[in-house]
Amino acid sequence: MAKQTGPVLDMTPDGRFIEPPKPSIAQILLRLAFFGIALCVGAALVWTAFIMVSILLILGFAGYLFARSQRGTWRF
Repeated sequence: MAKQTGPVLDMTPDGRFIEPPKPSIAQILLRLAFFGIALCVGAALVWTAFIMVSILLILGFAGYLFARSQRGTWRF
């Protein structure tokens, strides 16, 4: 008969399930610290992207105006 590899159930002989251990205060604080750092890094990346997009749009428009002025086609 083939061995079946199903889910492992942590059950006591009387039929109750074993509760998983609760995380310690240090583990909870470490998880919160990692989440806070990840949130700050993500916010900084989004902020940097918004700043870079606005700078690139302004530089692109300035380059367009410069190229247009060099050709001498300033008709409106």
